[in-house]
Amino acid sequence: MYNDTIQVANKIITVKSLIDIFSLMNERMIYYKKIAEMEEKNNKVLSYSYQKWTFKDYGSALTFKVNFYDDTNIKFDNYNQFLSVFQNRLSEIKCIMVSFNLNYIVFSPEESRKYYYQHINMNIYEAKMNIDVSLSSEDKKIDDIYDLIKSKVLKAPIKYDDLIRKRKSIYVAVDFAMGFIPAFVLTLLLLLVPTIRQVFAASYILYPICCLFLTFFIGSILGSAKLDYLYKSIIPSKKYSGYDINKHKSIYKDDMDKYLQTSEILIGRNSDNLKCRKQIFQCYSTYKKFIPIEVILLVVVSILVVIL
Repeated sequence: MYNDTIQVANKIITVKSLIDIFSLMNERMIYYKKIAEMEEKNNKVLSYSYQKWTFKDYGSALTFKVNFYDDTNIKFDNYNQFLSVFQNRLSEIKCIMVSFNLNYIVFSPEESRKYYYQHINMNIYEAKMNIDVSLSSEDKKIDDIYDLIKSKVLKAPIKYDDLIRKRKSIYVAVDFAMGFIPAFVLTLLLLLVPTIRQVFAASYILYPICCLFLTFFIGSILGSAKLDYLYKSIIPSKKYSGYDINKHKSIYKDDMDKYLQTSEILIGRNSDNLKCRKQIFQCYSTYKKFIPIEVILLVVVSILVVIL
């Protein structure tokens, strides 16, 4: 026997990855249960000394215990029932306890009786997934499940990706792109006022400064509100980092240690996280294309204001 414990850190574990693992567990359980049933029929007509068993079942089972946010829990020993609830109530799930136990005896007239107790247990939460494994080095009946789990974990996307590392830059780009057009229109309207136009013309930097100020002010309302909503469930939590004597307030910073030690399992409150990440990427990719055009427009109009 050999044991292993897999700790999943700084990974995004998708629903598809979980279902792939659950599905293989179910397939293997059905497969070996059928072997046990077939061998039981074949051995019924034989005396004990002539019986041959490659899998004499002793309580093998695959069970799922699901805890929900409404403080209810359901235990499933029927995979299809579990899968239906898992897919239809994903956002309500607080945690899942998966227990895959393969308990059996192998013997034949030529071989002595051997007992095998192999298991794979998975405790799945929103921020972590612990896998406890006990496998036989002699009879590798469920090594493929273990290999699949390791593969899914190793190949899973990194949680601390560019969307998190570069989120300040993403905020600046989206805020600028979204705030520029209304700010540009407002400053053009201000040029219709002769006194304000003369003030702008007297200084070549006053008009662009005014436009940029309005751009980031409006963008911080429009763009930041949109991004704050999308980022709220995927950014690090805050931790106390001291007290600012000058500003008379506590300082809180991203708790990066905790963030990197945990994962993002897409159940419960994390069920829409992948969608949020895609929307952030699409938002950033779309709006950053407008920035060069907006900058050129600002430069051209700023020059015209001074000349005219």
